[in-house]
Amino acid sequence: MRITGLMVQYYFTCKRELWFFSRGINFDFENEDMLIGKIIHEEYYDREWKEILLEDIKIDALSTKKGLKVIEIKKSSKLEEPAKWQLKYYLYYLRKAGVEAVGVITYPKEGKREVVKLTEEDIKTLEDALKDIEKIVSSPTPPRPEKKPYCKKCSYRDFCWV
Repeated sequence: MRITGLMVQYYFTCKRELWFFSRGINFDFENEDMLIGKIIHEEYYDREWKEILLEDIKIDALSTKKGLKVIEIKKSSKLEEPAKWQLKYYLYYLRKAGVEAVGVITYPKEGKREVVKLTEEDIKTLEDALKDIEKIVSSPTPPRPEKKPYCKKCSYRDFCWV
């Protein structure tokens, strides 16, 4: 099964969202947050970075200054933990290919950057998550909805709370 970084982020955000995404169920393309995120990415790509595609993962950017860094660009830090796990998945993916790197999450609108490292405990958590992602994605029905603070801005909200 192909597991993308976005699937890992959805897993740590909302397992139901992961299931919808895995089915190719389209979300609201006119969602304001999605459009703002696209604009931020485009501004940063034009300036200094380019998106990197490695088999199943799409990395926002790589930097080789003072060692290899995987850079993840986010609109805001509201979903900070799921974003860290997405980045840790990229670090895990690279480590399995024999490449060591550290991660950097950057929030341009907030002027915030954070270094993210992959620990042995993180690897165990990721490997358990990857097994669970396969179970969720192969299930014929989505997990039950769970009310979370960010549901009101989720692009899949109509599939859960209407």
